Amino acid sequence: MKVIIEQVKTFSLGLTQELNSLLIQLNPDSRTLLDEDVKETIEESSNHLLVAKEPVNHKIVGMLTLIINRIPSWKKGWIEDVVVDKKYRNQGIATELITYAIENAKNNGAVSLNLTSRPEREDANKLYGKLGFKKRDTNVYRMEL
Repeated sequence: MKVIIEQVKTFSLGLTQELNSLLIQLNPDSRTLLDEDVKETIEESSNHLLVAKEPVNHKIVGMLTLIINRIPSWKKGWIEDVVVDKKYRNQGIATELITYAIENAKNNGAVSLNLTSRPEREDANKLYGKLGFKKRDTNVYRMEL
């Protein structure tokens, strides 16, 4: 399926609901977004909220967030929350989203791009490898605040 990939730059009615319907498929325990969360995400200059839309009705069928951070030694990117609606999977949409994010990161001066993925997301992990991501031998730590 051919989709339209674009960065969301303005908030619109229904956007929060569409994003929530995708995020619950990524993680059933995910917190429900509020309009304020989505507005803040869009307004944060380091964030690039990318969506895949059906070309006819413009329904959002996939998403990811690209974050570009400047650290003293370079700019680096992170990809978060990659998800395609289950009805639209295996049609190349995730590949299109990630490829768009890679080009966006390059155009914004990032010299590396990172993402994480749970091991049980086997298809996603295979896709990341096919797109050139290499599994790193590192520990990821998290502290809940």
